[in-house]
Amino acid sequence: MNLLITCKPNYENILVRELVLDKYLIKEQGNCWILVQCDDSLKQNIAQRQTQLCFAQTILINPIRINASAVNDFAGKLADLFFSSMQGKQIENNLPALCLHADIESLSQRAKSVEITWHKKISKKMPRLAKLLTKPAPFSTKPIEGFFVYFSDFKQAFAAEAAIIGSCLRMQMDENAPSRSYLKAEEAFILLDCQPKANEQIVDLGAAPGGWTYSALKREAKVIAIDNALISPGIANHPNLTHLKQDALKFKPGNKLKVDWLFCDIIEKPEIILQIFHTWLKQGWCKKFIVNLKIGRSDPIAIIKKINDPVTGLIGYCSILKIRQLYHDREEITVTGKRI
Repeated sequence: MNLLITCKPNYENILVRELVLDKYLIKEQGNCWILVQCDDSLKQNIAQRQTQLCFAQTILINPIRINASAVNDFAGKLADLFFSSMQGKQIENNLPALCLHADIESLSQRAKSVEITWHKKISKKMPRLAKLLTKPAPFSTKPIEGFFVYFSDFKQAFAAEAAIIGSCLRMQMDENAPSRSYLKAEEAFILLDCQPKANEQIVDLGAAPGGWTYSALKREAKVIAIDNALISPGIANHPNLTHLKQDALKFKPGNKLKVDWLFCDIIEKPEIILQIFHTWLKQGWCKKFIVNLKIGRSDPIAIIKKINDPVTGLIGYCSILKIRQLYHDREEITVTGKRI
């Protein structure tokens, strides 16, 4: 089985290291993509393994390589492939379809032009199916059947009938949110498939100016924001907010405070944050968590190995643990999950 695995720009080599660590055979790589071969022994649990990859985004399963120089030629080859893939299939509801591209200047317009022309061609021959095309939901936990295309450059694309959708979700900014970090929290809720509920207790370590706190307050949760810095005036007086001007790295909730969620987005070495995070999980101080780790000056693969270590890591405390570089993460990764 071959897989085309996409990633963010400049993270190709890190993704390669992650894939090698997980025993994948690297066949080829380019700008924002890696082509790998999956050993037969991994096929049975392919979806589970793919959704555990931190730096992977969309994954095309057994992709077909297409080469063309002109838009119409590209669209024609994709249409032929689409017609062939639909033969014998009974499509009654929505048909997932997605067109993506590498981070190359002007490639977005190229891909869009091909997609428009391709859609016109299939609308003439298969108008009913063309109307059923829809974008798939993000963060799929199993392969989705449909039609998926990835443009690796201006003259090459890969197409597949099945894909696993990873972290590739741009959230909509709330004009009242105190900072763009709000977007990371919103995306993390979708990754975890869970979000704070009304009256749940959140502790937000390093909360200022309040992006993650605002996200919880929108859901009528109760937030204890821990930060020596000021919280944004727009939410500072919210009735569900308690702001403690303390060092977030030293805060301990104690046994009396029942915490449903731990939020942590502190600009600090990931090793220090992981040590604090480990204490929270070991002591059972929270039920669910979203923790952001800054990896700009650290080895992210070493961090992932440390988190997943069955003896000294975090995985032993968790019923769900997801490590992912989100769309809105920069030189960061996000850890989210639920404690046992």
